[in-house]
Amino acid sequence: MENLILTLQKRRRLMFYILFTIALVGIGVDRFFEISAANYYSPELQCYFVYGLIAYKLAELAILYFFFYHRHMLKCSLAEHDESLREKFEKNAKRFFMLVPHGSVIFGIISYKLTAELAYFLLFINIAFVALFLVRPQAYFQHKHKQ
Repeated sequence: MENLILTLQKRRRLMFYILFTIALVGIGVDRFFEISAANYYSPELQCYFVYGLIAYKLAELAILYFFFYHRHMLKCSLAEHDESLREKFEKNAKRFFMLVPHGSVIFGIISYKLTAELAYFLLFINIAFVALFLVRPQAYFQHKHKQ
């Protein structure tokens, strides 16, 4: 179990570094290149799209957390010696730690292109940072073993 926790901690830390790097690249692109907002829709409608993306991302994170991570984490911690559950949890935890930054970056790029506002891009990056910060692999297992 310790190897699994260490692997997930490394993956989580790697995702923090990747998000930070992407945020710096986004700031650099905004500073050095002129990006204009897409003119497919009216500016008011574009803002509604971005607000919809934000709402969707928050709902998606709750669902991803519950189905891909938390549910399997509980099963794995209750049946600690079941190898198949551990493998399933590891697979779903790795998927969670990959999907959170990936989805946030994609939604951030879409919102940046729709509005040409860096703040929306950075908002999605921050949503991913917070989600990764709140989901700590070692915390639950350590708490479980202390009881």
